[in-house]
Amino acid sequence: MSEKSKEKKHPADKMKETFDKLNNEIKTLGMILGVKNNENPAPPAASEVPKASDEAPKSEYHKEVTAEDKKARKAAKAAEKKARAEKSQANKAAAASGVPAQKQEKPQKSAQKPSENTEKELIEERDRLKKETEQLDAQMEKLIIVEDNKVNGDLKSAIKKSNGVEKNVGHVHNVIMPSAVTFDLPKNQVKIVASASDSDEGVASEIESTAVSQLDDATCLAHIHPAFLTLLATAEMEKIPDVETVCIKFIQAFKEKTHSDVSTYGHDLDLAIRPQLAHLTQNGHWPLPFALGNTVRLLKRTIKRVEEETTADCEEALQQYLEDTLAINFSHAYKAISQLLVRKIRQFKKVVVFDWCPVVNYVLLDAKTQISDMQLSVIDANNGGRGTRHVKSFVERGYNVKYVTMKGASWASQDGAVLILGCSAIFANGAVAAQKGALAAVLCANHYNIPVIVVAEHFKFIDKGHVYQRVALLGRQNIEVIQSDLVSAVVTDLRILGPTSAPAVLKAKALTDMA
Repeated sequence: MSEKSKEKKHPADKMKETFDKLNNEIKTLGMILGVKNNENPAPPAASEVPKASDEAPKSEYHKEVTAEDKKARKAAKAAEKKARAEKSQANKAAAASGVPAQKQEKPQKSAQKPSENTEKELIEERDRLKKETEQLDAQMEKLIIVEDNKVNGDLKSAIKKSNGVEKNVGHVHNVIMPSAVTFDLPKNQVKIVASASDSDEGVASEIESTAVSQLDDATCLAHIHPAFLTLLATAEMEKIPDVETVCIKFIQAFKEKTHSDVSTYGHDLDLAIRPQLAHLTQNGHWPLPFALGNTVRLLKRTIKRVEEETTADCEEALQQYLEDTLAINFSHAYKAISQLLVRKIRQFKKVVVFDWCPVVNYVLLDAKTQISDMQLSVIDANNGGRGTRHVKSFVERGYNVKYVTMKGASWASQDGAVLILGCSAIFANGAVAAQKGALAAVLCANHYNIPVIVVAEHFKFIDKGHVYQRVALLGRQNIEVIQSDLVSAVVTDLRILGPTSAPAVLKAKALTDMA
């Protein structure tokens, strides 16, 4: 019995070992966090703490243990366990009510206890360790706040650096545009700053999110006039049906820009138009329509011609040029083509048209007012396609019209006498760029020996031979080429000529532009 009792440890020794373990864990945690705690003195070594065995070497615990001693120890342990349970319940109740927990009370005195000095030292050691734990918790919170501020500071600095337009500039097709903006954010999370004020400092909260995608040319819209933004948005919604409308809206947008921004006149005007064109072509990804490309080239030539003049003279010259362009290329050209083509329609009287063209519609309405017995058949690429515009314009005026799709193209060609076709451009070799499906209608007309007449204003003649399947502002309208030997004649605002006479029109147009 005596040997077994010597192997068992004293309760005070067990408590000291527990405090020593807790002290070592706190030191390890402080070393991991990099906290230097110079203010708190080092805890006393285990050897410095006086043991109960040193003070009372001849204590009753070192004597032989009797049955009464065992009962007394069991009673002491039960009382200590009960005191701990009551203390934990009190701490839980205090935490639930929001009142800070009171300092730990001294354990109840058991029937048999160590010396009073040892108990006081253990209590002081426990209080000291508790204070050290609270200090480490406060320092950990400060470190977390510092790390969050560093991350937010890097985020704000990255945004400020990316906003430097004058430093981050990319040259795309000789157009000066701002480069891409990048954000130095973590890959798997995004910092969202929420604050009651309008300042940048706030409480950062982390949310799981996908990586932030790169923004291409995020600041380029600052250099784009609202009129050109509206033009591109209208084209993306497929509300611009033809190249004539594109040219008209472009000229109107440029008039609005030059009229609202006086500082762009003179030598700055040529540079000011480049971002607008880059925006319309999506940084040169899609080429301009052929007719619009001719309009832009003539506009740039006019700008260079008047750039040496004063601001007032430059404004007057440009506004006059834009007004003349709208009148010559559209209103006057429509009237001239109508006068030339109505004579041919009077001979045939049965007219077949394909798809939609504003020039052809103007000529047909003008011819119907002069030729009451004229019959019109409209061939459309799809049911309810763009050819319904011809039908609507005739029905609104009380005229009869026949409407068929490509399945009925053979019947319409057999019943008609002439096929009138609009176009997007005419190349130097006489080939015609028209809407997709026009080639099938032309082949049907040639099969039944029906003449094919193409209507084109003079600004649609180009000296290029490459055809793009997709162009800017008319991206979803596919273009196909009709060879010159399938076309009978081309009616322009100058005269009626053969398709192979396109070089003559180009020379005449070049002389007119140089004048």
